[in-house]
Amino acid sequence: MTVEVTLDVFLKGVDLVASTAFLTLRDKMGYRRNLLALSRLDAYGFAIETEDPDRTVATLKRVLATQSTFYNRNKHNYFLDCRWEGGGTTEGTTPEDYRQQLVSQARKTVLAGTKKDFDSTQDVDRVIFKDVPVYRTEVLVEDLDPAAKTAMARKLEDELSAARVVVTRLGTCWHLALRAETDGEAREVTEGIVVTKKRDRGLLLNPNYQGHKFLALEQIGLGR
Repeated sequence: MTVEVTLDVFLKGVDLVASTAFLTLRDKMGYRRNLLALSRLDAYGFAIETEDPDRTVATLKRVLATQSTFYNRNKHNYFLDCRWEGGGTTEGTTPEDYRQQLVSQARKTVLAGTKKDFDSTQDVDRVIFKDVPVYRTEVLVEDLDPAAKTAMARKLEDELSAARVVVTRLGTCWHLALRAETDGEAREVTEGIVVTKKRDRGLLLNPNYQGHKFLALEQIGLGR
């Protein structure tokens, strides 16, 4: 039987890498109008072949909790999802909680920009929460060389004993909140931000040794 596992890990505190990338993209690379929020998480995926899913998942949880290979409970939040035929289990910070943090960051960015032009709180609310089309995009960046996935699979097989492991995902998942008029524009802006093409174009991956794929593209509301 195959157990499909996804594990997303992100810092509890300020992520200096994501914060620096956000400021660089907005202040130095021309994305001040479009980019409202940026965050990242470490993304893992495993396909585990086992005759005893419950026991294997219990062992996996123990391995994850007692080693620092994937996360440190003092420094990181995580979401673990394990699925197999007839069963499944989840634990940790849900993806929806993580998405709401991105929305909150985007709201603060819009609010900070709008306050420069309006003195009335009522006017600020009207501009922010009525006429700002915002998209959430999610992009997975992975190395093209499969060596790291193979090494991690062998390590997990040693830890899980009888199970056979294939690492299906190993990389950084970037979440962006963007001002854009259409799905096409949101995708185009995301590609421009993610893929490095020259010194002032693209920042989040090097196409010489990394690839990417879209995991999500949707229009969202900032709420009130």
